[in-house]
Amino acid sequence: MNRRLVVALIGGAALVAATGVLIATAQPTSAVFIAGDQAVTEDQVREKLQSDGYSNIQMVRQGNIIEALVSKDGKTGKILVDARTGRLADDDDDDD
Repeated sequence: MNRRLVVALIGGAALVAATGVLIATAQPTSAVFIAGDQAVTEDQVREKLQSDGYSNIQMVRQGNIIEALVSKDGKTGKILVDARTGRLADDDDDDD
């Protein structure tokens, strides 16, 4: 009986440890805009947008987020980039 309890506790601890490792090493889920997972500048974001064919680029920095209002193929849109990582950021502006 005691042996089963010890085996169950060790197995449970190993499962918890493995889950912790998976969480700690998980990759971010947002899409890469500028490769490298390092800080980016507004100039780098502007250059990337221009190379991707965007025009009429207007940018505003709000904390760690660079917000770019852009045009492409006759359509306008907004692109948010996390300046810390170069990844696309979520638009949390829910004014519904």
